Amino acid sequence: MTSQKSSWRQAAVYQIYPWSFNEDEGRQPQKGHGSIKGIAEKIPYLREEVGIDAIWLSPFYPSPMKDGGYDISDLKDVHPDLGTIDDFDELVRVAHHHGVKLMADFVPNHTSDQHEWFQKSRKRDGYEDWYIWHPGHVDENGERQVPNNWASVFSMPNRQARDRGEMPWLHHDEWTPPVSQWEWDDERQEYYLHSFAKEQPDLNWSNPFVREAMKDAMRFWLDHGVDGFRVDAVNHIGKNMKLPNEEVNTAYNEQWNENPYDQLLRYNSADYPEALHSYIWEMAQVLKDEKYEDRDLRMVLEAYVGESELRDMDAIAPGVASTFNFGRFYIDWSASHQKIQIDYYYSRLQKTAVGNQVNGNHDKTRVATRLGEDFARTAAIMNLFLPGMRFIYNGEELNLRDAKIPYERLQDPYGGRDPERTPMIWDTDMPNGGFSNVAPEDLWLPVNEEDLDRSVASQRAQPKSTLSLFREALKLCHKLDAVQRGSYVSMHTDNDNVLAYSRRTDDDTVVVLTNFTRETQHVKVFDTDFVIAESILSSNNVREDLGRVDIRSGITLEPAEALVIIPA
Repeated sequence: MTSQKSSWRQAAVYQIYPWSFNEDEGRQPQKGHGSIKGIAEKIPYLREEVGIDAIWLSPFYPSPMKDGGYDISDLKDVHPDLGTIDDFDELVRVAHHHGVKLMADFVPNHTSDQHEWFQKSRKRDGYEDWYIWHPGHVDENGERQVPNNWASVFSMPNRQARDRGEMPWLHHDEWTPPVSQWEWDDERQEYYLHSFAKEQPDLNWSNPFVREAMKDAMRFWLDHGVDGFRVDAVNHIGKNMKLPNEEVNTAYNEQWNENPYDQLLRYNSADYPEALHSYIWEMAQVLKDEKYEDRDLRMVLEAYVGESELRDMDAIAPGVASTFNFGRFYIDWSASHQKIQIDYYYSRLQKTAVGNQVNGNHDKTRVATRLGEDFARTAAIMNLFLPGMRFIYNGEELNLRDAKIPYERLQDPYGGRDPERTPMIWDTDMPNGGFSNVAPEDLWLPVNEEDLDRSVASQRAQPKSTLSLFREALKLCHKLDAVQRGSYVSMHTDNDNVLAYSRRTDDDTVVVLTNFTRETQHVKVFDTDFVIAESILSSNNVREDLGRVDIRSGITLEPAEALVIIPA
């Protein structure tokens, strides 16, 4: 299917973190974490009550869980605590029955150190160069040193240790040293490379056998019915295998940059285009194989890199693959700055590409905590009407916030990401918010008690709730031809605190106005082909008594309001 006709082009994609989404009622005894069957139980809710078109399932594979499931010990199975392959097949069947596509998380850069490949590689048992090994260097004192200065993304433990006073030898003006990407292995008597945790050795993508094995894993899940992949940390598979040192990032400031990982520029240890682009192209060819020519398949690539690098990656295979649009995570919440990024994004996007918008995920502070509960609703409406896939992290439709996790309950030792991974809240009147029936102390992560009144059950009947807002917004997105097929048009106003854009076809127009302040704003929009408009959705009032407005004389926006209007 061509990308122009792809149903992904305007899909609302709901990210599910399996361990904290829903535990199925039939599992006895309950285990205190989510399950594949629990996800299948909630497909009707996602489709009928929210309006979701697809789900993205975070890792559900066998794993020692050193990094929330991203340390995979078997690429072709389901974690036994989550369910079975048969459970997964039934989830795919249920999702497709309800018209919901399923996107699986695919992790190409590394495996768990418990994976069979790594265990054989360290024994030199047929997989010698499936991972990146090096004997290191011997210095003038006869001591063995790591091969280069490459730093682990998971260097925050060093910063936290320093903050606890555990590095007294460092002067106040010295940078905290990052964690090395190299770990010594006593069995093989060499160092191995790990971009993330030491339990996550990096695969050697320069080895064609590794590439074929990873593509074979992709085919395995496609044959089980998945409709595409969210590709984790894809930029890290591109490395300069000559292993030169990285240059120091002279712009690094320890007061502004918490993670010592950012002390180095990244061109050789990751983001190396000479290798990266060809590897992405190879993965994309799997989706374009004639075996799957009648299917609507898609990849979305996770890469926290600059806009120019994202532009280059988006040009590799735009018909089936595009990068996450993370740019707005890193700029001020202001109309002018957000407008610059959005305008640039749609101007540089390939015509055959499928764009996307995203407000949050399992690695980021929840949008309601980051921006505030009012602006979280504003941001939702602004994103949902933009072109491309709209990603919704589980709980965003309830305006859930980050939780305070007691130290002894933490699951994430590397990134402090537990606060945004706590259980979904289904029913205020049920134990643990309806997530699981175990004792609260036996939950994988504790329920956020402060959000118990935001359950699905309580918001379902509230006409102005965040759940109602998402439901009404996605109904309109599915209904309005301008949203389904229309192009993005940046619009000009007389108020710098208001961002305006429209979606247009030859016969239809939708305009979205967003107030980026907590004060009432009056705005005139200059480049419309109509004067009298009907307000059809407000982030503040949903659909209550919105009425008509005269665009040329000006529109009044309430504090933190996003307003959707159409020609009257």
